[in-house]
Amino acid sequence: MKKLTYVMSLFVVLAVLLAACQPAATPTEAPKPQEPAAEVAKPTEAPAEPAAETSFAGQTLRFLTIQPHNVAAQNLATWFEEETGAKVELIVVPYDNVIEKAVLDVTSGANEVDVIEYWYPGLGTMVENNVLENLDQWYVDNADWLKADDFFPVYFDTFTKIGDSRYGIPYDGDMHLLWYYKPLLEKYNLQPPATWDDYLTVCKTITEGEKGEAYGCAIMGAKSPLILIGSYLNRLGSFGGSFFDADGKPAINSPEAVAALQALVDESKYALPTPSAVAFDESLGAWFTAKAAMVEFWTDLGSMTDDPASSKIVGQWGVVPLPKGPGDKGKTVASVNAGFGVGVSTGSKNKDLAYAFLAFVANPEIAARYNTVVGGIDPVRKSTLDNPKFVEFVGAEVADAIAKAHANAVVWPTDAKWFKLQEPLTDNLSLALTGEKTPQKALDDTQKTWEEILGQ
Repeated sequence: MKKLTYVMSLFVVLAVLLAACQPAATPTEAPKPQEPAAEVAKPTEAPAEPAAETSFAGQTLRFLTIQPHNVAAQNLATWFEEETGAKVELIVVPYDNVIEKAVLDVTSGANEVDVIEYWYPGLGTMVENNVLENLDQWYVDNADWLKADDFFPVYFDTFTKIGDSRYGIPYDGDMHLLWYYKPLLEKYNLQPPATWDDYLTVCKTITEGEKGEAYGCAIMGAKSPLILIGSYLNRLGSFGGSFFDADGKPAINSPEAVAALQALVDESKYALPTPSAVAFDESLGAWFTAKAAMVEFWTDLGSMTDDPASSKIVGQWGVVPLPKGPGDKGKTVASVNAGFGVGVSTGSKNKDLAYAFLAFVANPEIAARYNTVVGGIDPVRKSTLDNPKFVEFVGAEVADAIAKAHANAVVWPTDAKWFKLQEPLTDNLSLALTGEKTPQKALDDTQKTWEEILGQ
């Protein structure tokens, strides 16, 4: 896995398979800053105080970030320069290319990147390829101001930890909630769905009643891992299923997993056409124009929806947890679809500056600041969620929904083999959604391929 040729071949395949999955960011012009386990490198000695107390005037840091977070990154760059005098140069890539870019930067010896924003399912791949600095000692040295116990546990452990060591900090906390357009539900005397059976009823009733003028739901089913596996995980977790069993063996064709996929297929018949081609842009377009009564989306949708420049349904929405699955194993979950951490590259040519920027991003006060401007970054700290400015920014209803969701979070795997496993799962979910395979056949085929990949 450490050999460059293997890494490059792996990511060529991934790049082709994932090319369709980039969600476009809302802003397209340069934003103005807004106000409020293979061998790994030994940890580099890091500063014991937040970066704001250190001057790096005249130095330049290169920050690898994703295109949907360009606004937030621009803000951080400006604020960091104001505090330290250092210039931050952004390297902006589609989110589905960020792991590939980070790995190749180090394994090729280019070493152009100092700090990396990474999609958390790729953490194991980066650690295995020695891309991220080990932060164990950094966490010890900075414990007083860092307040690691303030991070939501699901983000702290999942986004940063491989084995017994940590390699990053939580940065963007993404989980899905169910958003609904009140006028359409009220028109048909419907309540926000509490179960997936209720969800199907709402979708069917509104779609049939509106006769093409609007649809009961918009399901993101485009053939890309983040989009399609995300929509499936919303149901898989709710139905009591999981990717793996308690012993770590594949369980993707369990009865619960098959029932969850069947539910997705059944719901898609009444969703915004055509679910297998619906991704980020299509879902938002329908939502903002009152063409979709329900969407499963991330926690920043409320502030986006209340922007009159892009939305026709300002103030006319509500939000609830994802519906509960059926039977004894059924439960309410919040799927951590997406989610990002930040770490220091082992190839950084200016480690002192890189660690200073890491400390700046991790600072609880800075975290509260970048969570109370439009930038696509959702809270990873409990204190941010309790901050009156944040509650005012997103609304009490959304803040309450996020708080409740953390009790039911379900996450993606972060093992280094996950990128190979998500490929056949995405393919087979898509084939089920388009009717080319039954849900049972799709998941049986996935189970077989997973066992072959894992040697089980």
